[in-house]
Amino acid sequence: MSGQAGALRCYLCGSSDVQFVQANPSYSYVACRACGFRRRHPLPSAEEERELYEDEYYEDRGLVVGLDGQSSLLLELITDRVTKLTELNGGPGSLLDIGAGTGLFMEAAMRAGWRATGLETSQAAARIAGRITKGRILQGRVEDLDFEERFDAATLWDVLEHLPDPRATLGVIRSRLKTRGLVGISLPNVSGLKARLRGDRWRYYQHSFGHISHFSPRTLSTLLEQAGFKPEVVSATGLFNVGRLFGLDAVAVHQDHRVLRWAQARADGAAGVVGMGESIVAFARAS
Repeated sequence: MSGQAGALRCYLCGSSDVQFVQANPSYSYVACRACGFRRRHPLPSAEEERELYEDEYYEDRGLVVGLDGQSSLLLELITDRVTKLTELNGGPGSLLDIGAGTGLFMEAAMRAGWRATGLETSQAAARIAGRITKGRILQGRVEDLDFEERFDAATLWDVLEHLPDPRATLGVIRSRLKTRGLVGISLPNVSGLKARLRGDRWRYYQHSFGHISHFSPRTLSTLLEQAGFKPEVVSATGLFNVGRLFGLDAVAVHQDHRVLRWAQARADGAAGVVGMGESIVAFARAS
């Protein structure tokens, strides 16, 4: 393995100082000792990607019902992202939601006044989104769009880590944005406290998540800059479910327990201050 790793270079910084991390029996990740970026090796086939995102994937995650049927925890998360995007844009505008999933963010953005178009590669997700949102849903990749519309903002919520060439895709997205257009991104934090404590047993190494790349706030900022964006907000929040000690899941804590909800918010905020939260949310502007 060491000889094979030595022949590779980090996708992000180009360093040859990399090592293999055996995440599961199916494949490994190449971890860069210089910048911390991790990337799956070998990359998944197109067939493997298609098989992962069938109807069961969305059903298991409760994403087949509309916005009003979702938990207050998910609604708050989506609303916060819509609010921040609207604030940075100076009001609602035109939105391209890439990897739109079942259309929940699109629907929330449209309720806030945005004109939204969704782009989704999964046939199952696009079909469900057609029921959930009144917005335009296109099936395919952003690289394959054949119309000339330019957008005020593009979003990739839990998408970038699935892409085989995220830098190239961000470059295409930049070309689809208006001058100083915005991009919003969320993904797991490989430098977060959970990832550090769990090591190679971190849940996002599991095959069922289908992640190709793993970012930290620093490596995500680097990638955005390489693709022609200037990061404006890069935050890492979310620590651990404080209700677990009481046998409660995160939704129950948020909806039914005011004191635990307060404690959860403080724990998440503290993790964010030091960049150790489990999830990264970033907004960047085309430079």
